[in-house]
Amino acid sequence: MHTEKQRIFDEYAKTREFEDWNDLKNCCIEYDIDIDEYIFEACDLVQQEQQKRIAEKATLLKIDDCCQPIYGVDIDTITNPENIIS
Repeated sequence: MHTEKQRIFDEYAKTREFEDWNDLKNCCIEYDIDIDEYIFEACDLVQQEQQKRIAEKATLLKIDDCCQPIYGVDIDTITNPENIIS
């Protein structure tokens, strides 16, 4: 897992009173607890972080006819290979 994603998963686990993600995962295995809910919640946090980065990279493209700014994002910031679920 990418180090930044690992950091987010570890931080999430700490909010659930575990030492890190591995501690949470091992507890789920040991007590036969479904880990899916934890994974989805942690993935949501990763996605939020990625969306923040995309928003920060948005650039002003032009001002429209009503003097409203139009922003754009470099396609490479969206099609990041780290975002591919395999």
